[in-house]
Amino acid sequence: MRFGLIWKGLAGLVLIGIMGAVGAITYLNHTRPAALGIASVTPRGSASTSPDDPLNLVCRRPQPGSVAGYRAREQFAELTSPHEAVARTEKVSGWLLIGGSGGTLEIETGCVAVDVRALRSVDELPGFNTSDRDSIARDFLSAHSHPYVIFQPYPASLPLSATSRAIQHVTLAGDIDVSGTTRPEQFALDVRLTGKQVAAAGKTTVQVEDFGVEVPQEAGGFVRVDPHITLEVSLILLKT
Repeated sequence: MRFGLIWKGLAGLVLIGIMGAVGAITYLNHTRPAALGIASVTPRGSASTSPDDPLNLVCRRPQPGSVAGYRAREQFAELTSPHEAVARTEKVSGWLLIGGSGGTLEIETGCVAVDVRALRSVDELPGFNTSDRDSIARDFLSAHSHPYVIFQPYPASLPLSATSRAIQHVTLAGDIDVSGTTRPEQFALDVRLTGKQVAAAGKTTVQVEDFGVEVPQEAGGFVRVDPHITLEVSLILLKT
């Protein structure tokens, strides 16, 4: 906020600044993208259909209609209110091997991969080009050498009813690889079983510094980013 003349001029600028800040905060709150939720049972079409796409080789099967991304709290020097950065991509591939008997479902193994090079911001920030953030995020994630975030679940029983069509809740633990570093994490998921499809949506919050990812933290810098980043997914898995 810039202050020019003294007294009356200063008071006028302060009033304008307050009104502008209130307007910006109201705008940001109203344009914040909603969290990813259970996707439509009908796939919207794959964003990664080419057999030559390297993503298809990571977990071997594209997931039409699936979306993944992140949420991060950022504080700009020019704004008094924190902002939530949201980026997403439909370049997702993966599979889960689920067995069980007597109505009990068990996850045996699986793999889900997200192409971080394809992440694009979906939030809006007045006066700021979010594509610049996307470019910086790719550098932070070392996307040139580690282009995929990969999650591999641990074997576990799933407290899900195979006959219910209602939304059910489950916690799925496993290893997640970010920027070449693998750590255990767990996703809280909403799951819906419908016919030959499984729709799942949920999130986990990670400390990116644990993966060797450094985000801006300087108090006097242009922007500060909370290192606790929320990873969110909305997946459609086809039964085979």
